[in-house]
Order: sequence, then structure tokens, then C-alpha cells
Amino acid sequence: MSIDKKPAIDLIIPGLLNLPIHELSFAELASSTPALHKLLRYASRVPAALADVDEILIRRLGLQQAALPFAHAIRPQHKGPQLLFKPVHLKADINNAIVYPVNSDEDKLLSIINDLTEFFKDDCEVISLPDNRWLMTLLNCEPVTEVPHYLTALGKKVTHYLEQSKANLEWFKLFNEMQMFLYQHEVNQHRQQTGQLLINSLWCWGADQYQGEKLTDTLWFSDDSDMRKIGELYAGNADYIENIKLTDITSNMVIIDLSILKLLKGNDDLDTHQVLQYVEENCFEVLMKTRKHQIIVHTGGGFNFHYGAMSDLKFWKKYSDLREVILQSQPQH
Repeated sequence: MSIDKKPAIDLIIPGLLNLPIHELSFAELASSTPALHKLLRYASRVPAALADVDEILIRRLGLQQAALPFAHAIRPQHKGPQLLFKPVHLKADINNAIVYPVNSDEDKLLSIINDLTEFFKDDCEVISLPDNRWLMTLLNCEPVTEVPHYLTALGKKVTHYLEQSKANLEWFKLFNEMQMFLYQHEVNQHRQQTGQLLINSLWCWGADQYQGEKLTDTLWFSDDSDMRKIGELYAGNADYIENIKLTDITSNMVIIDLSILKLLKGNDDLDTHQVLQYVEENCFEVLMKTRKHQIIVHTGGGFNFHYGAMSDLKFWKKYSDLREVILQSQPQH
């Protein structure tokens, strides 16, 4: 994915070109994200067809499969079939099915998942993970594979994946029974009475096989624990994004920042400008100082940015505000 033979920094920031324009203040952006705006001005814009972080990483890793082996990356020593899951609200009708996140008191969420685990203890074993995620080991059937990451699935039509699971009859039967159990649980009875979205399904992903591929001479960073596990599996190393500034940048790098994507998918802990400030300080501010690398910013939206050591000599290029760039990335009707 390098532009030339120089070491490449692949900076994967899905959602950068999907930020809501009305939340972006021109004056605040100009003063708080100068390194980002330097890149926006001088980098080449290269059309890109890959929209999801799953697809971008699969291409970067050179894999010949449709989804990443997240469960194996988290527990590589385990030999049985396993997958990750999060409780969701699945809105389904005759033609479509869309996945929505659920907000819930953590104790209630634990209650419904613990009861599910106990009820289906002859079918699966469940381990709790951070960020209200769980790892499930199946005891009597094979899991569904080729399913996108939870963040990729949120807010999108997933009918294709649900139809695909019907080919795996034992899994399909177990999954339907789990959905019925969730629907009838007392936590959902209370949610229904108070007008909240029901926790009526699970989004299951990451069950795909690891084929033994390895990256060499590549440093891996991410703000997401699952993505760091993928880095440990394929690159043999992984660190937090905040530690890039402490790193001697002499080799290829893969950096995955999901903070914008999580914001767009319903994480209300931070606002848009706080997230952009984090990306500026921990990614762009550090990387734009290097003169030895080609930087490829994967946006998942229309085009990517390619920036090299000679890019900022193109002094005739006009200043580009992030809002303008977002508008230019959108399909013209």
C-alpha cells in the first residue's frame, strides 16, 4: 500500500469524512488541528472503494478471507469454535434488518447475559470482556463466519448476514432460541414498559479462522483493544496510540484510530471537537513531523490521502477546511 519504496504509515481513521458538518466550527478547527489541515491541503486525494475498517485491514494484511479472526486473536490458545458478541436491538421487518446499539445500566446488562449463559450452559461457555463484550465458545455447533465487526454493522442493513446464517442450521436454531430467551427476560419486560429499545438480539462476529499470516517490520498501534489483539496476532506487536510519540519511527506502521467511528456510532462520552483534538495530538501532530515515510490516511469515505516528504512543496495548493473536504467527498447528485 506504499506510494513508493519508502516505509509506509497506514493511518486508518474510518469516519473522518463522515463527520457532521454542522458540528464543526471553522475558527476552532483552524486553531486546534493545524497538522490535520496541513495534510488536507498538501496530500494527494486518491479514490478509494473500501468503506469499512474490516475491508481496509484485510486488504492491508493481504488476507484471502472476508472477515477478521477477532476471537482467535483474543484467545489464540483455545482450539474450539469461538466468537465475540454484544447485545443489540435488531429492528427487523419483511425486507430489512438493522442493528442498533442499546444503552443499559451495566448491572442489568450483566443480569441478562449471565442468565442467558446459565440457561444455555449445555450449548456454550461465555467469558466477559471489557466494554460490554463477551466471548462465546460453542460446544455443539459451528459459528457463523464472514460477519463484519460490531462497529461496522451498527446502523446498517444486515439482512444478508442473517439470511446467510440460515445455511448453518444448528447455529441458526441456537441463535433463534437465544433471541426468544432475551425477548422474554424480565429486563426486557421493564425496558418495554419504559419505552426503551429491547435487547432482543446479539451481534456475533470474529469467528473466522486464522491462517498463519505474519507481517514483518511493521509497528502496530490502536486505541481499540480488539484491534491491538489483531496487531499482536499478525504483526507480533501492538501498542496504544498515545505511545506513538515515544516511538522511533523507522519501519512500516499500521495505526487504527476508531475514536471518530465510535462517536458516529453512538458513543456520547466525547464531542466532535474533543475527538478531533485527540486525533490531532496523538496521530497527525506526531506523524506529520516524519520525513522518512509515506503516509496513507484511510478514511473509508470516497478517497484516501497520500502524503510524502515532498508533498508540502506544492505551495500553490489552497488551504482546505475539513468541512469543505467532507462536502467534496460526498457523491454529487
